[in-house]
Amino acid sequence: RLRDLGNTVLLVEHDREVLDAADRLFDFGPGAGRLGGTVVAQGTPSEMRKNQASLTGSYLGGSRQIPVPMVRRVASNAPSVVVSASTIVVETNAKSAKPAVAKRGKKSTAKTAVETSPAKSIATTQDFLELTGASQHNLRNVDLRIPLKTFVCITGVSGSGKSSLIMDTLAPAVARKLNMAAEAPGAFRDLRGVEHLSKIVLVDQNPIGSTPASNPATYTGVFDEIRELFCRMPEAKVRGYRPGRFSFNRAGGRCEDCEGMGQQKIEMHFLPDVWVECPTCRGRRFNAETLTVRFNNCSIADVLEMPINKALELFSNVPKIRGPLATLDAIGLGYLTLGQSAPTLSGGEAQRIKLAAELCRPNRGRTLYLLDEPTTGLHFDDILKLLSVLNSLVEQGNTVVVIEHNLDVIKTADWVIDLGPEAGAGGGQIVVQGTPEDIVSYATQGSVPRSWTGELLAPVLEESRRGVIETFDAESVSAKKQGDVSIEQLGKSAKLPWETDGRKWHTIERIAHTGQACRWDGKALDYVIGLLEDHEDLAPTNWNDRATVEVKASKGLGWFLHARTGGEWLLSLCFRVKKGEFTTEDLDSKLGLIPLDDMEEIPVYGREPRVKARDLKSAWQEVTIKVWTKSEIDTEAFRKFVKQALNSYLKQAKADAANPEDLMPWKQLGRKWHLMRKGLPGTGRVPWEFGLLEKLLPIMETAFDSCEADFGIRSKINWVHPKDRQTIAELHTKRSDGADLIAYAPAGKVTVGSIAAIGTMQEIEPHKGERDQIRIRFTTEAQTSVKALNEFLATIRKLNGT
Repeated sequence: RLRDLGNTVLLVEHDREVLDAADRLFDFGPGAGRLGGTVVAQGTPSEMRKNQASLTGSYLGGSRQIPVPMVRRVASNAPSVVVSASTIVVETNAKSAKPAVAKRGKKSTAKTAVETSPAKSIATTQDFLELTGASQHNLRNVDLRIPLKTFVCITGVSGSGKSSLIMDTLAPAVARKLNMAAEAPGAFRDLRGVEHLSKIVLVDQNPIGSTPASNPATYTGVFDEIRELFCRMPEAKVRGYRPGRFSFNRAGGRCEDCEGMGQQKIEMHFLPDVWVECPTCRGRRFNAETLTVRFNNCSIADVLEMPINKALELFSNVPKIRGPLATLDAIGLGYLTLGQSAPTLSGGEAQRIKLAAELCRPNRGRTLYLLDEPTTGLHFDDILKLLSVLNSLVEQGNTVVVIEHNLDVIKTADWVIDLGPEAGAGGGQIVVQGTPEDIVSYATQGSVPRSWTGELLAPVLEESRRGVIETFDAESVSAKKQGDVSIEQLGKSAKLPWETDGRKWHTIERIAHTGQACRWDGKALDYVIGLLEDHEDLAPTNWNDRATVEVKASKGLGWFLHARTGGEWLLSLCFRVKKGEFTTEDLDSKLGLIPLDDMEEIPVYGREPRVKARDLKSAWQEVTIKVWTKSEIDTEAFRKFVKQALNSYLKQAKADAANPEDLMPWKQLGRKWHLMRKGLPGTGRVPWEFGLLEKLLPIMETAFDSCEADFGIRSKINWVHPKDRQTIAELHTKRSDGADLIAYAPAGKVTVGSIAAIGTMQEIEPHKGERDQIRIRFTTEAQTSVKALNEFLATIRKLNGT
């Protein structure tokens, strides 16, 4: 109508029906991001359908299609009306009462298509997630039944109750049942089947962050592995760089003028803020010292500026990095740069990054993913890539539920639940549910209430080809292959300066942890080692560490001197002697080292003594002396101190040689130690009821009576399988937040839903050897009395064969 009144209407659109109705189309591409930006084709819809150079035209013309799956994961049902019992009478007009199959393209009937080419289905034992009696907003006592480990579409006209049922009722109800924080769910009667789930995840198109500090690398977690790799480069080791040095979110390695953003924000009065490139680092985020560390001639900034597909080539032989990058590339995001700031990502890109992060995580399945109209704003080709990700999640044993209107998505679902028949008061009930073929069959038979989705889906199913939607196996990509190297192995082959000539490194070439040259006097270290190295009871000095020189006895346990050389301004000499050998005040007065505040030569300040004697919990005392120059310690008082300290150390080292661990209270007291408050963090006051251990421990001892209990560990009790010696359960007794029960079981055999009634916190994480680690936290005595605890322990015992 606007056009007919003489106006020009310009739309940015992907919807097939809108594109078919347009007078002229302009197709941009050929790819996304830096691969696009040009008009690849233009013309009327009919002209575009014939233009094979246009990706959009190929989908409109049918040469490219989103295929209908050859196999559905759920067995086909004879569909039936699934209307909840209700006293509300819905008025249906004549239009709603008569089904009319919508046409798309050639004239045909969907009934023929369904009969001639039905999708096959896998008939297996099926678990369901069931929500009964949902009555939020316009819902009419709805009973929802979702087949697990499948791809499910929730359909219906706008306002029919889809979001009320899924987002307002099901999602918070499941989250609460799994003890995850959630808002109060809408009214419902019962929820069953949660024991088959371990987690629920809502995936939307919201940005992955609001500032340039968020990007695909940080969100997927691959940047942690990249930083770990860079800190293992020889140059990084020489400079003492840790992974934090290569983070643009931490001080030290980043450009401080823009705080690692690469951009500076200019606040505009009465206008939106403006981000401009940082003039100091030129958008590179890091300072010059950090950028000197390189991997295959690339700095950390080069990696962040690199497209994902190029970064995949760079790290092709590093499995921990290759896996996430290959996942991002496989789902069509290879054109993005690793460091592309979150605010510049489209909603579809942000959504796929979130799904890629889920694919990259160690996945045992049993997660419920919920998406609300995920195809909004997506091109046909983007929808195909999204479906690939969603089906990959389902192949891992998860359940994906989407609220959707897009018929190209609905036709690929394993199961469709159609709400309606109308909006508002005319909706709020499940009209029909089944496979897409079931929905079409129901609609073409003229059944009441009417299924608009089935009528519109019929021609789409008829015109669509059968095929396979490709899925992506993130685990296989991350698996180690021939020629791969682990991050831990990188840089090991290069001989570092402290390994070739340790003495020269620590006394002349040394570099501080900050990356700057050390300013303290290297002759001071030479002097101290010279006082000790000829002693017959001491082993040769160990110079082969970057920041520590160690002196210890040739026989006995423990070291005598750790000279910590990583400080920029001061050398720290740490001596170990018998407990109570020295006092800070007495030793400080004898050595006569002046406070830092009185030293004009160095920009380090403090009034505290540069000598400190501290008794440890064991039989030792540590004496730390901070030295600036050799002249400070080239005194008779210091030489006497070293002699006394060495004699004290040698006597204690011989006494401890037997086995000092056997003298520890947890070794002496055993079970009794774990029921005592001694050993708890801080003062021993904890926010949980410590007395619960008196009840929980006997329960575990009874459950694992055939296992060997090890009470001789400081903070936990282990129960070990008598045959294979594997730990099957642990009880952590000295933690600040609660008593943690940790059990081990074969992967996928226990879900969070099945243990949700036990304790205050439940977690299941993948463990080595195809096992899961199950963690349950207890904070009150009442939690030890639940019946589910005994059932859980019996299950663990059975699964471990004891």
